[in-house]
Amino acid sequence: MAKKNARSQEEVKSEMDMSPMIDCCFLLLMFFIVNAAQITVSKDPSVNMPHAVSASEMKDANGCIVVNVFADPEIMSAKNAKALEKYNKAYAPGTIWGVADANQNSIGYNKSQAQELTDFITKQREAMEAKGVKPEMIRLYLRGDADAPWERSSGAIRAAAAAGVTNIVFGTLPAE
Repeated sequence: MAKKNARSQEEVKSEMDMSPMIDCCFLLLMFFIVNAAQITVSKDPSVNMPHAVSASEMKDANGCIVVNVFADPEIMSAKNAKALEKYNKAYAPGTIWGVADANQNSIGYNKSQAQELTDFITKQREAMEAKGVKPEMIRLYLRGDADAPWERSSGAIRAAAAAGVTNIVFGTLPAE
């Protein structure tokens, strides 16, 4: 009996401390949340995206300035009444281009506000360059409605070119 008591007193209990593991998990979680917020693309449900045979998924949305190009409200109402309702809540009548600011607030521009759209794109480009995004990686992500007149997309492209953004990505969906 004396031997058993001596051995049990010498044994040491070992337990793993989980707090560093939990801290590491929270740090990783915060890292992914912060980075995921930076690479999301603002998708306006009022835009009926066109379909393309050779469409591919955009792998990296970092460096994208998103401009939505809208169809006429009459066409929107015939295709999707809910989309028109969201469009009317977010934008003033006559809006043909829509963007989202840093706080994801919708800003709409009409045909006579092409210079304001250029100014917005310029500010977005300058903010991205200040964050270290290379100028050649900054691109305009044009989400044009399938029923929008080409002149509206062309106006957004001209605004981007005037703002110093020459890389254009046309948003489409895969063919059905």
